[in-house]
Amino acid sequence: MTERSLFRLATPAVLLASAVAVIAAAWWWMGKPVAMPQSPLARGEKLHCVSYAPFRGTQSPLTPPIEISPAQIDEDLARLSKITDCVRTYAVEFGLDRIAEIAERHGLKVMQGIWLSGNPAKNKIEIDTAVRLAKQYPDTIRALIVGNEVLLRGEMSAQDLAATIRNVKSQTSVPVTYADVWEFWLRYRGVYDAVDFVTIHILP
Repeated sequence: MTERSLFRLATPAVLLASAVAVIAAAWWWMGKPVAMPQSPLARGEKLHCVSYAPFRGTQSPLTPPIEISPAQIDEDLARLSKITDCVRTYAVEFGLDRIAEIAERHGLKVMQGIWLSGNPAKNKIEIDTAVRLAKQYPDTIRALIVGNEVLLRGEMSAQDLAATIRNVKSQTSVPVTYADVWEFWLRYRGVYDAVDFVTIHILP
């Protein structure tokens, strides 16, 4: 066998070994532990704000009719007030319209959610109720979140969402935002321009 033949046989093996080595190195690098910053709770501090949905056990907004009792919300918020000064909600139906009132008793601020869907009639109820609550509890509700991933679910166009946000802003003095994953903020500048601040869902 000539030297040239040996070279031809060796070249694919070398390339394969190199490719395997690169892949192995990449997997090793991605698998390296990342030092996480210490939790504020570990330092005796409170979290800035936490998402709150009061459903327990078999309770679910997907199986209405359901009404969460004020007593259950009060129990939850009493516990949460020990670790945070703020809760973020998603809707006002199912008894969630009582959250601001109960949060105020526990010294909590509320980022009040407005659930938007493809149902204009239900959207109007959500908006009207949230705007009323913001006026009723101006020292408690510090922002309105108009819609939660409604673009991701494809239940509303970006143009209609931006118009809805502007409509809510015209009715309230608190800051107004929308919540979704980052790609929709990049894709729809009109939504970005309509809000007072950006709320991005970052999922690990």
